Amino acid sequence: MRLFAASAFEPGFTENLKAIADYARGNAPAGAVKWVEPANFHITYAFLGDLDRSAAAAAVKGLEAGLEGVKAFSVASGGFGVFPSARRPSVLWVGIAAGAEELRVTAARLAEGLTKAGLVFESRFEPHVTIGRVKGRLPENFIRRAADFTQSRKAVSALSSVDLLESVPTPEGPKYRLVHSKRLL
Repeated sequence: MRLFAASAFEPGFTENLKAIADYARGNAPAGAVKWVEPANFHITYAFLGDLDRSAAAAAVKGLEAGLEGVKAFSVASGGFGVFPSARRPSVLWVGIAAGAEELRVTAARLAEGLTKAGLVFESRFEPHVTIGRVKGRLPENFIRRAADFTQSRKAVSALSSVDLLESVPTPEGPKYRLVHSKRLL
């Protein structure tokens, strides 16, 4: 099972991300970006990789233990950005403005719980939502235009759970299956 820990958003926040992705799509050449389906927008706290049933059970225990007592909170959308750099973009993302520190604390608590449960994973975390993966060349002014548009689009969402999800590859792109959900207080 290919697992990761993430939080989803309320519909209004997802619609805001979709509007940003649609605008960016309209300014990119066809086929230059593999766009994330709006139903798949989420914050990823930890990518755990391929786990057997025993390790998946440990992930559930680690998620539960690490997030014990964590309260629900809200996030607000931030600016538009790219990884690793504007000269060689490979990932297009929308950042998180308000709530970024709470996300970092949640990610750190989760990483601690998962590590204590015996899991090994990359625990580098930056609060963002991936909206696309760059596959080809983008126009010179693409990033600036998308960033300007994103500045005018703001949304807020409550984050009330952290989910352990399985990523199931399909020809149309990944489908996510809920394995376990930890409700935040």
